[in-house]
Amino acid sequence: MVRSIKTSEPKPTMQIFLIAVLGGIGFVVLIVAVYVGGNWLLLRFKKPKVPSAESLRRYRERLLNPRWAELEEYLGQSIPERIKQFYTNTEIIRRLDIRVNNAKGTTYHIAQFLPADIETLDGIWPDLKESANFPLATDAFGDCFYIPLTGDKSEQCPVMCYHHDGSDSESVSTSLDEFLNGIEKPGPG
Repeated sequence: MVRSIKTSEPKPTMQIFLIAVLGGIGFVVLIVAVYVGGNWLLLRFKKPKVPSAESLRRYRERLLNPRWAELEEYLGQSIPERIKQFYTNTEIIRRLDIRVNNAKGTTYHIAQFLPADIETLDGIWPDLKESANFPLATDAFGDCFYIPLTGDKSEQCPVMCYHHDGSDSESVSTSLDEFLNGIEKPGPG
């Protein structure tokens, strides 16, 4: 006597249900990928808006009028005098597109110095807000040069660079004075 083994095949309704569920999940994943990828491309390649004359005037006003008391209250500590002295050198802080060479021979490009106020603190990368840091400048890519206000050597005002794309920091100079000594002189014209 021969016995036949009966195999159970999935029912057509179950197959249709699985295909519909997987298709729906695939569609949602595709939509999310297009949204995220499209926004990334848009941010990466769109032309930056030229700032208005009013926004430039306001930025310059903020840059030339530091709000030390406001910052000290917000941070819960005093800002080192060396930083305050630096902000009195309006010839340097108003400059744009500066090159700084450090003791190791590395060159850093600074797009602009930042105003010393709460608005600047609110606009820096969240990782830098986790501890008391003074945002000093940015480069063209949005990386932030900052001075840690706590730690062993905080009175020397070491300058660090926060790279937002890797969320890491690098030492630029051991002091603000060393950093300032590395600023290249402006060219003629």
